[in-house]
Amino acid sequence: MHQNLVVFTRHFRWLLGSMGNTIDSQFLQLSLQRALLREVHPDLRQVSGELDSNKHIVRLRFEYDGQPSPLAKENCSCDATEVIADFPAPWQLDEQHVSVPSPASLFALTLIAYRR
Repeated sequence: MHQNLVVFTRHFRWLLGSMGNTIDSQFLQLSLQRALLREVHPDLRQVSGELDSNKHIVRLRFEYDGQPSPLAKENCSCDATEVIADFPAPWQLDEQHVSVPSPASLFALTLIAYRR
């Protein structure tokens, strides 16, 4: 899997370079899914995101089955850091960690990158 991740990351970086200044939901989807390739914590039920282009905000929501452990939040925060690193200044990160015990309904943002 490590070799596949390296190839995917290389291709993703090429894609970033070819997009110029275009930031859209597809860009966010690819960035978020790439970040999640590393690890998805077992407590995680859903990861969603959206862009606020007017305010230059990348909003990410991590929804957990119950109260997230410190390790789960740290892993997801690392993923969020990888995502915001793909965006140029002045984009900022709005990172949300929400407890949604199963079988309660999930509340996704505009795009869903992961759902269990």
